[in-house]
Amino acid sequence: MKVTLRNIADATGFSISTVSRALRGEGRISEEHRHKILAKAHDMGYELPTGRRNIPTNQPPYIAIITQFETGEFYSSFFEGFAKAAIHKKIQVSLFSVSDDYNQVDTLINNLRALGYSAAVIFVPELKEKQYRRILHAIPKDFPVISCSNINNPVLDTVTFDAYRGASLVAEHFYKQGFNRLGIIEGPQEKPEARFRTNGFVDLTKHNSDSEIIWSYTGDYTHESGIQAYQNFKTQKVHPRAVFAANDAMAFGFMESARADGWQFPDDLAIAGYDNLPFCHYHYPQLTSVNTNYTLLAQNTLDNLLSRLGRPVSHQGIVSLVPISLTIRHSSMIKGDSKDQKPVQRNKPVFAEKITD
Repeated sequence: MKVTLRNIADATGFSISTVSRALRGEGRISEEHRHKILAKAHDMGYELPTGRRNIPTNQPPYIAIITQFETGEFYSSFFEGFAKAAIHKKIQVSLFSVSDDYNQVDTLINNLRALGYSAAVIFVPELKEKQYRRILHAIPKDFPVISCSNINNPVLDTVTFDAYRGASLVAEHFYKQGFNRLGIIEGPQEKPEARFRTNGFVDLTKHNSDSEIIWSYTGDYTHESGIQAYQNFKTQKVHPRAVFAANDAMAFGFMESARADGWQFPDDLAIAGYDNLPFCHYHYPQLTSVNTNYTLLAQNTLDNLLSRLGRPVSHQGIVSLVPISLTIRHSSMIKGDSKDQKPVQRNKPVFAEKITD
């Protein structure tokens, strides 16, 4: 039986006119009441009105990239991947930032639909499950949306990198190099992908019975927290021989501070990062890093969206993982058996005895 406005009104306790305004996204109604009505309409199987302008048949699809854009190499690399993939697929992509108010993503999506956008990609790592559900309830089934961020219980279908595997590749590389006393600079643990990176590194290290993590520090993905990690590192009585930083920015901050105190990479200390940003190649020494191919991520995401155009779709929280690799550079590569390496003599003071593997 077809669901009517009356059915939704009876189920929510609101008037038919209030329900109608909420479903159209018009008129004066609080966000709390609007989302309550949208959630119930979604549960009852009511199809939201399309409300988009007619799009010329010869116009290529317009895809919105919705993110919390911040200055720096990471977001530039992310968007560049989508720009390259869009050219190859002959579609248009535009970038929209929601850094000021994550709760307005669903409103933005409906505005973009009205402007003629065909689909959207959401990459906002700060979003929580409740906010994803608001988005799910607010978008009609004829408007495809894909998330590129990990959450504990995916709501929208998601395309993202295999963060767990990426971190385990670093641990495997360290083990093959002969480093068995390890350290880790973790990302913010409220972010699921940071936990996956930590877990991948820790689990693989535990699998190798003669390896152990003897130092850890929790950062926030910024260059400054890498500097703070080093300040904590140098107070330790025993130092690891190799350190995994959960992103490149923290690795750079750590390395620059350590080098100022006389540490040499990789002779005194090996290090690897995550994301393989372009600066890894130009930094001295060049940084070993987990390679996240943003063009491949974009291709997989856009293919998924394009396959959904023109037909109603429903989300099952399916997660598709994009494969990653490890780009090994000078910062972690020691020739021969690293257990035979001797610490380099330095003129600057050492804050605590270092143990080599």
